[in-house]
Amino acid sequence: MRLPSIANTKFCRFGGLILFSQVVTLTVAHADFTISGVFSPANATAPLRLERENIEDKSRSVEGEIPLAANGAFHATFKGEPGLFSLLLPDQRRIALAIDDGQELHLHPDSNAPDGYTVSGSPDTDALRAYEAFRKDSLVRLVYPPRAALNAAKDRGDAPETLAPLSKKEVDGYAAHRRELNDFTLNHVGTSIALYATSLRWDPDYRLVALDRTVAAFAKEHPDTAIAQRMRDRIHSFQKTALGAIAAPLSGQSLDGTTHTLEDFRGQFVLVDFWASWCVPCRVENRLYTKLLKEYADSDFAIFAVNLDDSRSAWGTATRRDRVTWPQISDSLGWNSPLAAAYNVSALPMSFLLDPEGRIIGRNLRGEALEDRLAELLQ
Repeated sequence: MRLPSIANTKFCRFGGLILFSQVVTLTVAHADFTISGVFSPANATAPLRLERENIEDKSRSVEGEIPLAANGAFHATFKGEPGLFSLLLPDQRRIALAIDDGQELHLHPDSNAPDGYTVSGSPDTDALRAYEAFRKDSLVRLVYPPRAALNAAKDRGDAPETLAPLSKKEVDGYAAHRRELNDFTLNHVGTSIALYATSLRWDPDYRLVALDRTVAAFAKEHPDTAIAQRMRDRIHSFQKTALGAIAAPLSGQSLDGTTHTLEDFRGQFVLVDFWASWCVPCRVENRLYTKLLKEYADSDFAIFAVNLDDSRSAWGTATRRDRVTWPQISDSLGWNSPLAAAYNVSALPMSFLLDPEGRIIGRNLRGEALEDRLAELLQ
């Protein structure tokens, strides 16, 4: 099905640029869509560029460039399935779009909109924008206040007994934030194309069965699409790190070049801890780990850490300051690390408690919760 393209000619000045009130019109059909409109001033030389978003590897693939005519007009047709896109304007602003079959998207300059535009004609883009607005509000309510208090206490050099409860508040706030995002996704995004955008922040410990059902419904409505398969893969990967699953292999080198593998710890209860120098709650937890290793020195308990810094210098400095003596590995790739991907780590702190057979028996046990579980297992 193909819908007619629409172009209006009402000018509006925005940010020093003269734009048409309906700057861009998208017509989406099965496997193709058209972008047309006018960008002013007409002497702009950079073309517009449409890029497809891949949130798994945080990359964009160029669908194509749209050259500007002498009068600023542009028109182009692209081949490709529904998905997430961004339209890069000549002034380097980027407009996020969620496009499903048969939609016409109209972009209107609006100084009150986050990216300078309102978008009409696409319920999927509406859902994407609503999700992003809710996500930012949730961060302001639940995450930023305890994070600011913890950072301030750290900067003052407060004692560990002061930092620990503040760290717990930040971790708890972030966990509540992730649960809110799952609720909003299930209650308001549903099987919209925007579901793919929300998958980046799904909390696998909360309403995973409902997420699985929603992805199955999405795949039924959008069969054979790449984003449907990616979301199915993400659900499957969550199931592989759920309680009761056998932990995925891990292997890498320490700061001194020694190779460590998770298999080295088979036969022990082992805490696999993902951390980074910039993660204040992680740094606070390192102090607890020192205490626990001393307390259970004669027990079958070990800690195996995976550092997610992208700088060996930062990793080394934090290791020395926190007196990290337990085995740890890193590939210095930060969030692009396959080590993090193997365990679906998209936020810190993150940890997994494994039994002697390598089965996951605890996730994100911090502070007193970790101490209580170890006491139950080892004392």
